[in-house]
Amino acid sequence: MQEYVIHIDFVDCPGLGYEIFRLTELNQVDKIAMEVLPNHGMVIKFRCVSEEQAQKLAGDLTLVSGVKSIVFRDQMPYEEREHELRTILDSVSEGILAVNKKGRISHINEVSCRLLQCGKGVAGLSAAELLGASSLVLDTLRTGKSYRLKEERLQQGGKAIDLFTSTTPVRNEKGQIIGSVATIKDVKQVATMLSKVDKMRRLRSFDDIVYQSPKMRQLVGYASTVAKSSSTVLLRGESGTGKELLAAAIHTEGPRYKAPFLAVNCAALPDTLLESELFGYEEGAFTGAAKGGKKGLFEQADGGTLFLDEIGEISPSVQVRLLRVLQEGTIRRVGGVNEIEVDVRIIAATHCDLEAMICRREFREDLYYRLNVIPLTIPPLRERKEDIPLLAQYLIRKICTKLEKTVVRLTRESIGLLMNQEWPGNVRQLENTLERVINMIDATEIQPGHLRAWTDLSASKRNGGNLYWDKEGLQFELSPDGRWPHLREIVAGVEKEVIQRVLKKYPSSRLAGQVLGVSNTTILNKMKAYGIEE
Repeated sequence: MQEYVIHIDFVDCPGLGYEIFRLTELNQVDKIAMEVLPNHGMVIKFRCVSEEQAQKLAGDLTLVSGVKSIVFRDQMPYEEREHELRTILDSVSEGILAVNKKGRISHINEVSCRLLQCGKGVAGLSAAELLGASSLVLDTLRTGKSYRLKEERLQQGGKAIDLFTSTTPVRNEKGQIIGSVATIKDVKQVATMLSKVDKMRRLRSFDDIVYQSPKMRQLVGYASTVAKSSSTVLLRGESGTGKELLAAAIHTEGPRYKAPFLAVNCAALPDTLLESELFGYEEGAFTGAAKGGKKGLFEQADGGTLFLDEIGEISPSVQVRLLRVLQEGTIRRVGGVNEIEVDVRIIAATHCDLEAMICRREFREDLYYRLNVIPLTIPPLRERKEDIPLLAQYLIRKICTKLEKTVVRLTRESIGLLMNQEWPGNVRQLENTLERVINMIDATEIQPGHLRAWTDLSASKRNGGNLYWDKEGLQFELSPDGRWPHLREIVAGVEKEVIQRVLKKYPSSRLAGQVLGVSNTTILNKMKAYGIEE
């Protein structure tokens, strides 16, 4: 017996269906399935002993009044739909499993079969047999409750399988539950996806840089050109101007975008730790060294980009080792003897006056020229005030999303107040200022009064009373009669204020001394004299 499928297209008329079935009986064919296609006739699947018998049936049907055409097909329409559905389900990267209202598996794709360690032959079996009676997909079938990436542990062949499962009920037009669908992911698969997403979030492009000023447009244009090469870049600019963002964009838009982009703040680590982080170490190099040693950032970033932030803070010994990497393209691990070749693009950044440091012999001149191949200077916010309205609205959206608050807007007066500030902390200070205000107010608009109440912004450099403010925000008191204090007192007050501020950002006497151009001993003596605690 052979199977055949015929498509009968006809003009609907009384008794037509009866005549079609009468002819199938006369030709002694075994009908298997029938499907009516609205406005397109019907399709019949049948079995018969020979092709001649099938052709005879087709010929008899063409003589029936109202029949327009008879066409042989390979499959029934529902079989074609089922094949398309299976192809779609098997093409996705996550497991999909569906159960009908009786709790039997109606659909399962290849990913699910792999995760659940079963074959597609489980379709039609009870889901409880495969997944257990307490599985989430059956709970959804019973209760109608949906789950979103809920961790689920299943037992299969005596082995535990950890999954993240999402489920949703399937309802008919009356809202009645007629099945449920589950999507499943392996826990390791989710971890890998999150890692990739995290990496993508860290890597930024030039589209993430918000600006409209001519200075920034020119800078981004230069950076876009520089990104196409692998030359060393030195980013200059004050703290908070976005040097790491620009460095990441240069990497992402360059030929090394598929390789790692790693960043390290050179000022945040002591010399010995910075060396081991950059160059790695061999087993037994020092007490506590990991067994087998450890790759440094240069090895980890091989083929990619290493961003060295606060490069002006590194010690002379690290400067020598870094110079060797730039000259020779090789590194030697701490405690090691072998030279390891590395192919790493360096993007360095600093807010320090490296030229002045060279004059004071605090920074190597030969290293400076190795780093200063392509210098790019990011202008401070006070020199591109036309960017402030655009930046502020961008930051407000970002902050409100993080705080899960409705997005607020700045009034025109508030924008004017923001543009009138000096912003010594640049974009970072602007963001922190806006976040403080958004946290404290419950309004749809940020008014100038909100900014003055919750921040240290003001419309003028004088603040009234007996306080005198300079452009950097340093202050000292005038006497009650308005007379100025002795110069020594003013100098001492300003000196104490400066040291406190620098120590707050660079919490060590060594780093503070480097920033202020004095020795570590001088800073310690000043701290003792002014009663500044470490």
